[in-house]
Amino acid sequence: MNLGKFRHGLWALTSLGLIYSGSGFAQSTPSEFAEMSLTDLFAQSINEVGSSSPDQSPWSVAIQRSSVEFKGYLDGDDRVSDDEVLWSGPNSGELRTDKNFPVVPGKIVQTAYLLSVGYAFNDSWRAHLTVPYLEQSTDHISIIPNYNTFKIKTSGVGDMLVSASYRLSDSALSDWWLTVGLSIPTGSIDEEGDTPRAPGDQQLPYTMQLGSGTYDVPIEINYHAKGQHDISLALAATIRSGTNSRGYRLGNNYSLAGRYKFNFSKILKPYIGLGARYSDSIHGADTSLLVPGAYPYPAPITNPDLYGGIKIGAQAGIVWHMSHRYRLAAEIGKPLYQNLNGPQTKEDWQSSILLSRPF
Repeated sequence: MNLGKFRHGLWALTSLGLIYSGSGFAQSTPSEFAEMSLTDLFAQSINEVGSSSPDQSPWSVAIQRSSVEFKGYLDGDDRVSDDEVLWSGPNSGELRTDKNFPVVPGKIVQTAYLLSVGYAFNDSWRAHLTVPYLEQSTDHISIIPNYNTFKIKTSGVGDMLVSASYRLSDSALSDWWLTVGLSIPTGSIDEEGDTPRAPGDQQLPYTMQLGSGTYDVPIEINYHAKGQHDISLALAATIRSGTNSRGYRLGNNYSLAGRYKFNFSKILKPYIGLGARYSDSIHGADTSLLVPGAYPYPAPITNPDLYGGIKIGAQAGIVWHMSHRYRLAAEIGKPLYQNLNGPQTKEDWQSSILLSRPF
């Protein structure tokens, strides 16, 4: 037995029990959701990569639409009802605490549209430029007169990403890639809307902002088994730098991502994935979101400590090899376990569709 091949296979099978679905995470900002979608996009791109030949173009392009819905609340891994999170008011006899709020988001929907263009310098080096367009919608309930129920929406260009991928090793059975990028803060962190906090438009909470406001560094190590078992795994992290102009920075994110693809057909290839992700809470705070008094946070999404946590999720999808050049992939995902810094809205489901022309 080839000991190197055995170690590769054993490592891959052991990791398969921990692999993570790359899209969606509880109470994420649109910027973070776009970053998670990028992890999935690059995994698809790397896994479809081939060796350069005279009839191949050095250019690649991918268009992806990802959507995630958050609904319901968790405090740690305990379910909390919307009524428990919503404070009934000073005349109700219910005490105000740091676990209940006069304004409570009901359903949050985030959608990311990603356009990525890549260039292959040679068999070992790839570069990508990705531009996201983000949409966010949040339903609210509150005890504030004239704001019993209301909805806030934001949309626009998010943070652009430039990245380079290097093939660390290549064999007939597997290859390894390292991807390092730079996220450029082109997304707005000054989005405003009509909230119960004051008359007119005010600064919106973190979940409604379109960018991180900082230069961030995504790093990913990707493994792809090319033998009888088509397994792809990716260890990824997004590292934040500094503090943005509003006095905070988003938390670092870490994930182990991957999937198992079934080679039932050369044209249609279904796949499944499982895994885990950890995210930090927000560091610092946007003080414009606070209100006077002993409890300065009018809603859970205005408290920077009520972000981040751990998620274990599953996904299923299918890749359609439309031609020698073009691929169409679609997937759905559902969290299996979430332990959140709460009370915090939990992910309910996520979906993605990707059209790509690999290298």
